[in-house]
Amino acid sequence: MVLPSAQIFIFEAMNFSLLKDALEGELFTDQTTRRLYATDASAYREVPIAVAFPKTEEDIATLIRFAGENKTSLIPRTAGTSLAGQVVGGGIVVDISKYFNQIIEINAAEKWALVQPGVVRDDLNQFLKPHGYYFAPETSTANRAMIGGMIGNNSCGSNSVV
Repeated sequence: MVLPSAQIFIFEAMNFSLLKDALEGELFTDQTTRRLYATDASAYREVPIAVAFPKTEEDIATLIRFAGENKTSLIPRTAGTSLAGQVVGGGIVVDISKYFNQIIEINAAEKWALVQPGVVRDDLNQFLKPHGYYFAPETSTANRAMIGGMIGNNSCGSNSVV
């Protein structure tokens, strides 16, 4: 697949080796990884210029600075179950599902939980069940949809009105 000439210019102008060295997580610019992240569950397809797997909050800050300095976009991604192409784009895909997938805290008395965006919805509900709680949105992809993506896409399921 040939990238549009504007993307080739941006890709060549950015110093990804410096970014890669600055991250504790991983950064991929190879064609195979970029093609794997060129689509989600939708029919849309656009090859990103890179794919990042940030490991720390500092990695995310570094990616934000890099994108700003290089005038490119960041495309946040979790499971990629979106049907409308929200995680497809020509910038840097930032996949947080690998390292940001922990349930940090639950406060049953105040009825809240603190989770990272890569927590799978069904995993959260398994964790909450002994406490008598559940996270209500019921997407068809609940066994793989992640909280960050659900919030970012306003996912709520067919019974949301009820």
